[in-house]
This record gives sequence, structure tokens and C-alpha cells, in this order.
Amino acid sequence: MRTLITLFLLCLSLMAIANAVNAQTSLQPKEFPIGFWCGPPEKFMTEEQFRLIKGAGFSVVLPPCEGAVTAEMNRKLLTLCRKLGLQAIISDPRIPLTITGNDKALNDLKAVAKEYNNASSLMGYFITDEPGAKQFGELAKVVAELRKLDPKHAAFINLFPNYASADRDATPSQLNAATYDEYLETYLKTVQPDILSYDHYHFLKTGDRPGFLGNLASAQKAARSAGVPFWNIVLSVSHGGYRPLNENELRYEALQSLAYGVKGLLYFTYWLPTDDNTFQWSHAIMERDGKPGALYEPVKRVNEDVRAIATYLYFGKCLMTYQTGEIPPDGTKQPNSSLARSESKSNLTIGIFRGDMGHLYVLATNRDYKAETSAKIQFYAGKRQIELFDPKTKTFKPISDKANVEGVTEHETPLSPAGYALFRWQ
Repeated sequence: MRTLITLFLLCLSLMAIANAVNAQTSLQPKEFPIGFWCGPPEKFMTEEQFRLIKGAGFSVVLPPCEGAVTAEMNRKLLTLCRKLGLQAIISDPRIPLTITGNDKALNDLKAVAKEYNNASSLMGYFITDEPGAKQFGELAKVVAELRKLDPKHAAFINLFPNYASADRDATPSQLNAATYDEYLETYLKTVQPDILSYDHYHFLKTGDRPGFLGNLASAQKAARSAGVPFWNIVLSVSHGGYRPLNENELRYEALQSLAYGVKGLLYFTYWLPTDDNTFQWSHAIMERDGKPGALYEPVKRVNEDVRAIATYLYFGKCLMTYQTGEIPPDGTKQPNSSLARSESKSNLTIGIFRGDMGHLYVLATNRDYKAETSAKIQFYAGKRQIELFDPKTKTFKPISDKANVEGVTEHETPLSPAGYALFRWQ
């Protein structure tokens, strides 16, 4: 009886959280967006290349990272996306970062909106990357004006990760804020964006950079408070101090992000950038000659997993996320009361979701991208039938385990390195 009462009170609490999440209408696409930084250069903007993009499980195309950006190139990009059923976030050099007292900048912004706002494949406009908090005031005016000119499409700004320097670390700092959480909160309050996006590159040549889970937790908290979706941009290409990735490392980035309830996933990068005096680039999804790179097939398989999971979680609400086993410094210990708990030593990240059709979902992910583990989980679901997602058939199947007298069902399932198990009940 005590277990059932605790479960009832917990459900009331989670329902209150769900009602508070995503309170404002956003310009999120109709399906989970999977995209990338650095699309094909203009001379490679062909139907063949864009079929490769779609074939790898991507749905969102961003501009190239080389060559001049022109209205003609953007129209070509939008046309190819429309033909292949993709969406585009475009950039245009006329988009200003400030419009205060600048009639030309305001007129340029009006011209950009007029140029593209009727394109059916347009998702949004890229404004800028990694601004400091000192820029937020002017960016807010640009975003507000663009929203008036084209309310159907989002203004896209990408923020710093949590390893950028704060005021306490350097003068001047990258964040222009005392802490990373303050940076996010100031951005959301000032700019009032449609989407909260940031990047975090985890896999260094010297080891794994700390803070990947903590960055997800900070973005989750800030986005939930503001009622906006959040996106994560993760590493895919080797450059500078970042090592070549394998499939399990790609899957780790993607599935840990999903467990925190991200509403969009982008990779840095798709196309292999040109070497310069700063970086030597290698081991990409797509090579410079337009042929699939070492990561094309691996990212295709990861994206298939992401799409399968997002089919059920995308329109739902993430209620809580926590870690089990050995809790990392930036992790969250599982609460005493939860709809799903694991007392095993397995290093899991567990996300609990309320689906849009009323189901409760539990996404259990393996934080170890090198070794298999086992997810032994107790579900506080009463006598409800628990189902487990089968990735091969893309269907849910009932588990054979039955609830005990207190309404607790225990189930154990193997997890591959960086793998997952998705459960649900209604």
C-alpha cells in the first residue's frame, strides 16, 4: 500500500511538471529534426548529393561552411530540399546582428524575409553562432523584427557550451556571464527564441571532456523553465584536439541527448571542411570529393535509432533524467521516488517521458560506449502491462515479467555499448 501511495503522489507531481513544460507554441518541425553543420558546397548541390543526405537519415540541411553565400545559392538549396522532402536553415550575409538606429540593416532584414518567407522547405534563418551575453540585447531586436516579418519560420542562434569561459574564468569572458546557467537564463529571457540550441564536443584526443551530461541538464532545465524546445549539436568530425569517432561514440552523444529530451540533433560536421592554418580535418561523414566518408554508414545507423525513439518521445514531455551506477560529477543521482529505478551497478542514464498519447515511457541508455551492460529496472506501474520496443520490427512487445503484490515489475535486458532500451505502459 505504501508503494502505491508513493506512486500516486509521484504521478501527481510529474503531471504538474508535464503541464509546465513547453507552455509556449514553438516553430518545431513536424518530425524530429536531424541535421548538421557544413552542408555540401554550392558546386556539390545536386539531387544526387541531397539523396545521400536523406539516405543517411537527415531531415535538416544547413548551408556550406565554405564559399560565398548568395541568394541564388539559397534558392538552389531550398529547391533541392523541397524536391527531396528536406528542410533548410539558410544563412544570408544581409541578416544583421543589430538594427538599432540602422535603417539599412532593417531594410536588409526586410529584404531577406521577403526573399525566402514563402519557400515551403524553409525551416528558419541562421542568425549567429556562439554570441556572448553582451550581444543578447541587440539580437533580441533582430529576432523580434524577423518574427514580425516572417512569423512562420524560426530565427536560429546557437550558443556556447558549458566549457566556454565565464566571468570568473577570464576577462573578457566568452559567456559575458558569471555562470553558464546565468548565460542560458539571460539568453532565454532577453532574446525569447523559438529554440534553445547549443554545441558540446565531448571526445578529445586526450580523453573524454567532462561536462557533457551537465550541459544537457543545464539546457533541459533552462528550456523547461522558458517553455521552449532545445537542440544539441554534437561532434562528428576529427579536427584540432578532437579524435576520430566510431559508431558507438556517435550513438553515445545521440542517445544521451535523447534521454534528456532534446527536440533536435545536429552534427558538426557533415561535409569535410577544407584544411587551414587552424585545423586539419579528417574522418567525416562526407568527404570533400562528395563521396561518403568513414562515418556515413555509422551515422546512418545511429540516425535510424534516433528516429525510432523519437517517433514516440518527440511530441511528449521529458519529466526527469538521472544516472545510475557510478554517478559522474555532472550527473544526477536517481531520486528516491521514481516510476523506474535501477539498483544495479550498471552505468545508465534514464529518461522518463509522458507521451502525447498518454503513455509513460522509460528510455534506459548505456553510458558505457565500450562495453555491454545489463539494465535491471524496477517499474512502479501497478498492474499495467509493460511493453519493450523491438528495434528490428519497430514495434512494442509485452514483457513476460509480472508485477509483485506492491505493483512493482522488475525486468532485465542486455544493452550493447552505448545502446538503449525503450519501455512504455499506459
